[in-house]
Amino acid sequence: MSAAAAPGPVLRIEDLHLQIHDAGRVTTILRGVSLAVPAGRIHALVGESGGGKSMVTRAATGLLPAGARITAGRIVLAGEDVTGWKESRWRGVRGRVVSMVLQDPLTALNPGRRIGAQMSDVLRLHRGLAGAGAWAEAAALLDRVHVREAQRVLRSYPHELSGGMRQRVVIAMAWACRPQLIICDEPTTALDVTVQKQVLRLIRELTGEGQGVLLVTHDLGVVAKLCHSMSVIHGGRVLESGAVEEVYARPRHPYTRALLAATPRFDRPGDALVPVDEALIAGLDAQAQAYDRERGLR
Repeated sequence: MSAAAAPGPVLRIEDLHLQIHDAGRVTTILRGVSLAVPAGRIHALVGESGGGKSMVTRAATGLLPAGARITAGRIVLAGEDVTGWKESRWRGVRGRVVSMVLQDPLTALNPGRRIGAQMSDVLRLHRGLAGAGAWAEAAALLDRVHVREAQRVLRSYPHELSGGMRQRVVIAMAWACRPQLIICDEPTTALDVTVQKQVLRLIRELTGEGQGVLLVTHDLGVVAKLCHSMSVIHGGRVLESGAVEEVYARPRHPYTRALLAATPRFDRPGDALVPVDEALIAGLDAQAQAYDRERGLR
């Protein structure tokens, strides 16, 4: 798989069904998920916890847990069908074609190794750089994400950096090989509001270089400010997709309307927030169970 730009979306997921098999029990996680991430655009995957967001990202990077099985559909990454790939094929693709920025940068980094050594590993594996060349490129990457005193940061351990600085390091590593797709899984949740704004601005800035971004988030305010398009997911099903402006102005699905009604509006600070109706959630869960029965799923 080439890291050069491919025609069409950098990620296309088509009618993806996924189950977890564990100790004789089968749990359906994804029920016909479809979405696309164009190059140079940011697509949001939005929904409450347990809706299937993280499993979509794991499927798109070949990091499914033990017992996970794709039962239908396909995943097309950079123009190539990667559905069912073995781990040996994924090793040369992660970092070079698709990278991830995780929610907690402290767990994404090795606490026992200096930042420079960890960044050099990525550059050696995917770009063939080593020694002084890798160190110089790592420093240039930190400069690119507006890290001051890059040389000091490279000599530091993760615990010696602030949360915002660690997240900048993780973003620099994700962009190190100019991958076509960056998956950001709740990249600002562990950060304070001021640092969140800086990190989101950085993601938008780097997307201007042509990478597609799949942003997983609960925060509809972030989606409004940062993203071009979005998909709303619940119970392993995409309930609504479209351009952000269109979905916000004319949400079609009751669940989307409920999420928007439960989100604070800075342009209308006096509006009362409306909790998501439990009856609506119960109805969606019943629809998911009916979906499973129709297809012989458990």
